[in-house]
Amino acid sequence: MTLSKAPHFLIQCLLTFATIFISTSLQAQERWFQVEVSIFSNEGITDRTQEEWQANRIKLSYPKNLRRLNSVADFFLPDSTVENNQVLIDDLPRGALEREALNSVIEKTRPKRKNNERRFKLINLAREPYFQLPAVESDFQQTNQTLQRSPDHRLLFHGNWRQVVTQKSETSPILIEGGLAYGNQHELQGSLTVRFNQNEDRVVLDANLWLTEFSIVQNTEENWSLPLIPEDLQNKESVLESTLSYFPNNVYHMNQTRDMRSMEFHYLDHPALGLVVLVKPINLSEL
Repeated sequence: MTLSKAPHFLIQCLLTFATIFISTSLQAQERWFQVEVSIFSNEGITDRTQEEWQANRIKLSYPKNLRRLNSVADFFLPDSTVENNQVLIDDLPRGALEREALNSVIEKTRPKRKNNERRFKLINLAREPYFQLPAVESDFQQTNQTLQRSPDHRLLFHGNWRQVVTQKSETSPILIEGGLAYGNQHELQGSLTVRFNQNEDRVVLDANLWLTEFSIVQNTEENWSLPLIPEDLQNKESVLESTLSYFPNNVYHMNQTRDMRSMEFHYLDHPALGLVVLVKPINLSEL
């Protein structure tokens, strides 16, 4: 490094450290929680017929600012990028495995930074919001195993993530999909919103979920209509391609709100669905 470039380098370093300090200070002011949820079906027909479910009484919709939980795959390149840049060793000419030739191949085929961006972001998945945590972080392993063995219940969804909890107007509801897929719909769909109450002394869960029984025969008595997932959140890879058309035969709606104490298991009951949730405060500096 030349002396003329040294001041510029030092300024860049100072700016970088200042950015890190500000970011750390903001995170210290934010209140982070880990949220774990398991949603399951009540398979008994007597449970589902406890209430009368009518299409004209139920209005289903997704809230604004909806988002998905991220997975590890979201932080890596899509398959299309890999395929477009793939080079087979067998296709290289003889002698191409020399150091210079191989470096040239890597340079030409490696992923390129967008817009010639020169900065890299190091991702700490333990501190990444709305990231689906690995099984080792779960407190629900025994609960989920019990549900999976039960003839009376069926585990439809399990999520475990960390997020900043804010007021309802500032938070992002989470898209929920689970169970079997029927075309572009799933048995279980809806959203979960984790937020503070008005005094910000309790975490609140808003559960807006619906469980659908599908049939290849249309229900002429009840005209059920299911909302479509916002286009930017649709996972086309999970769409089940079939020559059959599926129609909602019955829809069971859960629309509940629960104030929760931290570090306690909470259970939301419903004739067709059950939900178990645990929220616990976390300190990012310990992760």
